[in-house]
Amino acid sequence: MMTKAQKDKLVSLYYDIVDKAYFYYDMDSFKREQIGRNIDFFNKPEEYQIEMWLRLLGGDGYNLLYLGAMLALQEDDMRYLDDTLYTVTTLERLTMMSTDWDLLSVLLSANRFDDIERFFPKENVQSKIGRGWLINLVMYLYYGEEAWRAEAVDTGRRYSESKTTIEGKAVVNCLLSLVDKDFDRFSVELDNICKGKRRSNEFGENKFTKQFPFFALGLYNFARFLYGEEAENIALPDDAGALIELHEYQKANGYATGKVLVDFKNSLPLLDALLNIKLPTIHLKYDKKGKCYIDIDRYKREITERALEIYARK
Repeated sequence: MMTKAQKDKLVSLYYDIVDKAYFYYDMDSFKREQIGRNIDFFNKPEEYQIEMWLRLLGGDGYNLLYLGAMLALQEDDMRYLDDTLYTVTTLERLTMMSTDWDLLSVLLSANRFDDIERFFPKENVQSKIGRGWLINLVMYLYYGEEAWRAEAVDTGRRYSESKTTIEGKAVVNCLLSLVDKDFDRFSVELDNICKGKRRSNEFGENKFTKQFPFFALGLYNFARFLYGEEAENIALPDDAGALIELHEYQKANGYATGKVLVDFKNSLPLLDALLNIKLPTIHLKYDKKGKCYIDIDRYKREITERALEIYARK
């Protein structure tokens, strides 16, 4: 566990880089930004406002994630970070602007496994198998579709042998070890995720973000979800830092998912409704040549309908 001095040092580091990293100073600054955005369209029809929120919220998840991490350290309460992971998962899917890497790192860390079948329904995944090692392996492990195994393992091994980051190599090796139920290797690769995160020079990384190897926690949660007691001897590495305390918090709460971190009920009730909807399932559509795409129009329409239902009850 981290000492108070270690937590205070990280909080201080956060405020040292807050402007350079475009982080929020506190929760009020996040709320004020949303209220300021709404000024330009608050008197427009509700459907138009929802359309604007779906555009404007893209990119907010990253900075909100690390605000939640800082608040958890500052207040010595991991509820803040657990609720932030839950909220950021919703933001990532509302706006459809995240990569699979960003989405899965927060979704798995938040224990939102029920959402996998909405975000990556089996019939959609079938069309994506072969297009990316991360989706291939996560979805093979989740659905257990044996016909996907060879492709998932092959793309994963090819990626692990490529020139990539330490963290990326460790993530794929973690997933490959879960395919083989090699929990000893899995534990080693969890440690490598943490080491790789701390050494990362990827865009957006800084001295604060490198302290939070979310994929290590997420894959730890995924292993427990998949294998239950078989994976009970796996432990998060010491390098996981504050995420060890988050794990202990999640464990004490029976790995229940968090809740929406921010309350906009009084200030921006339509945005509050958006953040609290049950996200719809993603569907595909096909062009005349048989090529498939995510049906964004249907997805947005269903989001709008669900948000308006909640808004009407307020």
